[in-house]
Amino acid sequence: MEFKLAKFEVKEILPSSTSGNDYIDWGLKAINVEEAWQKTKGKGVKVAILDTGVNVSHPDLAENIKEVADFTGSKSGAEDVQGHGSHCAGIVAGVENKLGIIGVAPQAELYCGKVLGDNGSGNYDSILKGIKWAMEKEVDIISMSLGSSSKPPEELHQLIRQAYDKNILIIAATGNENSAVCYPALYDEVVAVSAVDKSLQHASFSNHGMKNEITAPGVDIVSTYKNGGYARLSGTSMATPMVAGAAALVIARYRDLFNGASPKIRSAYEILDKMTTDLGEEGRDEWYGEGIINLAMLP
Repeated sequence: MEFKLAKFEVKEILPSSTSGNDYIDWGLKAINVEEAWQKTKGKGVKVAILDTGVNVSHPDLAENIKEVADFTGSKSGAEDVQGHGSHCAGIVAGVENKLGIIGVAPQAELYCGKVLGDNGSGNYDSILKGIKWAMEKEVDIISMSLGSSSKPPEELHQLIRQAYDKNILIIAATGNENSAVCYPALYDEVVAVSAVDKSLQHASFSNHGMKNEITAPGVDIVSTYKNGGYARLSGTSMATPMVAGAAALVIARYRDLFNGASPKIRSAYEILDKMTTDLGEEGRDEWYGEGIINLAMLP
């Protein structure tokens, strides 16, 4: 079975930055990340990005990358020659260094597993190996901006249940076909993320359905890219790491308040659901789920 990147659009390739400030993307501002930073920046929270690898030496990523692994057999190893994985990693935890961009949780730790090849697709076994690796590394969060419209073999669901039972928060993209929520986002144990545009309207490409749990900015998002560069991309692929970064802030803040204890997995899900501003129809709906993540509500 083949898994693919949720289709995304490269809007603009941007040059490397030597400016003296961290660029805060509109998406981060829309979820009120600066208010949350007054309380925490996600220090010590481990986030696994299972994607196309990562630009290991990128100046806005290298400091926060703790481990990388390749499960595709690519000649480039875990290095990201596609760009997508690096973009997702920067949204989660772009380094605060007065250079380029900054991520939602700039002090979180990145574990980047390459489960999709250089063409953006990967097989079922690679996904399984990536999840098992993330579990072995005892990560707090797994972020997956990938999916399949076909129901995968039960082994994947069983493994996701095991990760859930190990208190790992799993976050995945709903998909970009303006259709039904794809797998693995469709599983009950996974937080399914849709995308909104700059007007906070449901992005035209974003998949939808009542399994859609939370929405986040996913249009024209600037983040890190391959070869030390930056790019402006659109997709639920961008909204998903936005929520993963927010979850890292939630976990770090919880540990601050409760003497280092992590929230139980169900509590983490409930905290995320409650830290939302309702959009669209009143209450949960198929377009926005519980609403857009709102970090101004971080305790």
